[in-house]
Amino acid sequence: MATLTRHQVEGIDLSAIQPKKDRLPNNVDFWLDNILKTSWWFPEKQPYTYDYVHTRFMHGIFTDFREIIQKGFNNLKPGGWMESQEIFSKLQCAEGMPESYPLLEWSNLQDEAAHILGRPLRIADKLKRWYREAGFVDVHEEVFALPVNPWPKENKSNMYGKFCMWNMLVGLHGWTIEYFVTGLGWTPAEVEVYLAHVRNSLADESVHAYYNL
Repeated sequence: MATLTRHQVEGIDLSAIQPKKDRLPNNVDFWLDNILKTSWWFPEKQPYTYDYVHTRFMHGIFTDFREIIQKGFNNLKPGGWMESQEIFSKLQCAEGMPESYPLLEWSNLQDEAAHILGRPLRIADKLKRWYREAGFVDVHEEVFALPVNPWPKENKSNMYGKFCMWNMLVGLHGWTIEYFVTGLGWTPAEVEVYLAHVRNSLADESVHAYYNL
């Protein structure tokens, strides 16, 4: 009879999206906490603590994400894996994109503010190189197009576009307020007025915009 190996799963998120403890398996723990706290960077058991490390949507959080990749590498067991899922925040377009497209302007302003604050957003296109520089081997990269709204006719891509538009409409304020107020010097009222135009552009299916994921 095969011997079952018990694994411990640990998750952390700043948002209160974790399932309640009574709905989790006994070997799963979630924390509502800030990953920037250095206590998360230095596990009690050193070195080689984890079999697998996963990060998702870390752009704009760290001043240098290469440090996190290196810490992941340093705290993996031999043969362990690390995976990062990131969106490349530079807006793309299947055809020509109007320069006046509000979502494009917002994307560029957000990127400008992130650089001013020292927390760059455009890290997705660098991850493969950074993983190799950290010491990882057998590095794979997959890039997917994520439409910003349901403009594609193909059913699956159309569905992804609906999800993306809903997610952006819900999260747009949170992804804007600190960058524009702290980085660009806008007032909160100016941000709110500006975002009304950006939200309208998110529903414009005549512009075939997408992000690389």
